[in-house]
Amino acid sequence: MAEDERPDGAVPERLLTIPEAAWVLAVPESWLRERVRLRRVPHRRLGKHVRFSAGDLEKIVERAAQQVAPMRRSFSGWPHTR
Repeated sequence: MAEDERPDGAVPERLLTIPEAAWVLAVPESWLRERVRLRRVPHRRLGKHVRFSAGDLEKIVERAAQQVAPMRRSFSGWPHTR
């Protein structure tokens, strides 16, 4: 059996680094690093190394979509022009 093969035949999932994950998410690395530091995004730590699975990235996108709420605009107090 080859070194990277598993007994069940499954291919191990590739984990992404911060620069790779930031590229996939189309966000600045600094944004992602800050969210990791604050523990606001799902990630994995392998010792001092931070990695992201495909599932982690999906959750980040899903949570971001849930945080956006429709804005209500209030025009009260604006000068009326007629």
